[in-house]
Amino acid sequence: MMISSIFDTTAGKWQSWLAGLQQFVREHGERRITVSAYRQLARLTPEMLAVPGTSLMIATVRGQAGRQLAGFCFVAGYGRDACIVAVHPLYRGRGTGTALLAAQLRRLGRLECLVAADNAASLKMCFNAGLAAVDLLRGPTGKPTLLLRKPEAVISNETNPREGEPLCQNPY
Repeated sequence: MMISSIFDTTAGKWQSWLAGLQQFVREHGERRITVSAYRQLARLTPEMLAVPGTSLMIATVRGQAGRQLAGFCFVAGYGRDACIVAVHPLYRGRGTGTALLAAQLRRLGRLECLVAADNAASLKMCFNAGLAAVDLLRGPTGKPTLLLRKPEAVISNETNPREGEPLCQNPY
C-alpha cells in the first residue's frame, strides 16, 4: 500500500477525479459520512488544497490494472470543517485508515475529528492514529459524538524538576 498526498491536478482531470472520490464515499462510506463533510468534498478545488489545514491523502494498492484506490482521507479546516476517511471493504482491518489519518496528522501538525460514539471501528482507527477523545458532544444526527484531537505535548524536560533539584528533595 502506498500513501500519497494530492496537491494539484490538471483542471480537466480534476472533475473526474473528484467524481470518483464522491462515488467511492457513496459506495464505501457505510452511510457514516455527514452531509456537511460530503458537501465540503464536493466543493473541493485544486486551489483549496493550498489552504492551510486542507489536505487530501489517498491509499493505493497495486492491482492487475495498475494502481487502485484502497481508501482516502480528506481534511478541511484541520478537521473542524470536514474529516472524511473512507476505505474499501477489502482493505479494512489492515491499518489503511489509521495510516491515512497518521499521515494527515504528520502533514498538518494538528487534526480533530468528530466520531459517533457507536462507531467502534472509526474510534479504534482514530485512537491508533494518535488522536485522543477530548469532549463528548451531540453530533449532527443527534447521537453522542466524541471530539478527537491530537493530545497536547507533555511538559518539556526543561520545566520538569530533575532528581536532586530543590523541588524534588525531601524537605524532612
